[in-house]
Amino acid sequence: MVQDLFLTETAELADVVLPAATWGEKTGTFTSVDRTVHISDKAVDPPGEARPDLDIFLDYGRRMDFRDRDGNPLIPWSDPESAFEAWKECSRGRPCDYTGITYERLRGGGIQWPCDSEHPDGTERLYTDGVFNTDPAYCETYGQDLATGAELLPEEYRAKEPGGRAFLHATPYQPSPEAPSDEYPLLLTTGRTVYQFHTRTKTGRATQLVHAAPEVWIEVNPADADRLGVGEGDRVRLESPRGVVRARARVCGVRPGVVFVPFHYGYWDVKDAEPDRAANELTITPGTRCPSSRSSRSPRSG
Repeated sequence: MVQDLFLTETAELADVVLPAATWGEKTGTFTSVDRTVHISDKAVDPPGEARPDLDIFLDYGRRMDFRDRDGNPLIPWSDPESAFEAWKECSRGRPCDYTGITYERLRGGGIQWPCDSEHPDGTERLYTDGVFNTDPAYCETYGQDLATGAELLPEEYRAKEPGGRAFLHATPYQPSPEAPSDEYPLLLTTGRTVYQFHTRTKTGRATQLVHAAPEVWIEVNPADADRLGVGEGDRVRLESPRGVVRARARVCGVRPGVVFVPFHYGYWDVKDAEPDRAANELTITPGTRCPSSRSSRSPRSG
């Protein structure tokens, strides 16, 4: 079962697809990285059979007849605002306290959490008193080992005696799971372009963005390009132990010995697309909590 705005490559594999509304087609709130809570009011109706995700969630709960211990409906709220009120109660007394925020207030402008009786207008800056939310009885998590991702045990956390102090974690350098070799002499790294987002489910339908970045490309350093006989705009083949990408070269300021490929491009938008354009078919994804999961060794471009 898949819920999405569009019939993506993943949705095409599903037995059931629930068409969902996007922002502007539903009312709700979102919180920015600076903790500012905003309201987004519905502007237009969703197309066809698409429904807001909250409506889908509530309908599913009703059909499954979920009940609490007293036999009452498990989900008492029925619209975005009542769901927000329920979330406020979940946040009460926690670092991200929303209890002083209402839809009415948000329509006058964004508010930064925590917003409660002590901070009725929100909080612009955190930790101005030098005390952090690290007390074992109050913290949100005990943290993880940076190298393995293993959860820290309560006893291990308490032994640190945080006393309101922040933790600065470090871990020894770990090399990439794959290093360049004679057979694969280049290091591949993948990433983003400003014009596209993830797999382009939405940005790939915006004409201006498609014109700005219509196809995958391979960035190569000028010294490597000269050594390999690669010129700007040449069609090249980039291969790793797992797969191949074929794309035009961009000779630019990427580091010597490194090639870069954006990971946005798959096959959903062009049924007759030339194969070998998906960067993630080249890479390895080990069990890791660090960006090296998007690197791979690659041979020369040809």
